[in-house]
Amino acid sequence: MAGTTRRRLLAGLLAAGGTLALAPQLRAMASAAPALPEGPMRLTRELVRELGDGAAITVRRAWDVSFARQARGIVISGTQVSASVDAPPSLAPLAQIEQQRDTAAMFPIMLSDTGLVVGSGSAPADLGAALRTAETMIANRPQSEARRDNLRRYLSEVHRAGSGQFDALPPDLFVPAGTPQRRVETVSLPGGLTGAFELLWEARGAPGSGWLIEGQRQIITRIEELERRSREVWTLGKI
Repeated sequence: MAGTTRRRLLAGLLAAGGTLALAPQLRAMASAAPALPEGPMRLTRELVRELGDGAAITVRRAWDVSFARQARGIVISGTQVSASVDAPPSLAPLAQIEQQRDTAAMFPIMLSDTGLVVGSGSAPADLGAALRTAETMIANRPQSEARRDNLRRYLSEVHRAGSGQFDALPPDLFVPAGTPQRRVETVSLPGGLTGAFELLWEARGAPGSGWLIEGQRQIITRIEELERRSREVWTLGKI
């Protein structure tokens, strides 16, 4: 019942032209409905999260997806066809859970008539609120006597807070706007330190159709000389 309600809600957003919450430059990026891809397509995502000290966890997934017109927009249906996780041995149990995670709730994905994501199974995270929460948590925790230990802990906390952005699809994932997007937030830390959080998104579409070929989103966190990066790469192509 909950899934049916969600689908009706998303369909209603499409019928109402629900792109009002998107950035103005994205709302204006296209003036005509793109021609739908012919037949099923393969959507892939590779997500690499840095863990520190050179370690990382890499998650690769693939879905078979199909496109159809619905109301004033486009609906994407999909089924996961593969999943793999590479992680340090100490994180083997976590890797197994991630590999077995069901992604069915990701679909259907609803697009506007110009191809912008207006609804999916994942809700967008409020980046500013997440980083302010991280600031408060860091400020309220006891600090180590070793300055570098504190810096590493700050870096980990801030990066983890901002990485929730990966839980939401980029609005122009399927029909890229063609313009790289960048957002920078500063974070206030104990001892007068300031951290920098950077979110980058760049994607390219197929000539003629405009549908995604490849897109990359990066998250970069810097505190003094320390830096941590995570990235995801999306592709869409014929099966």
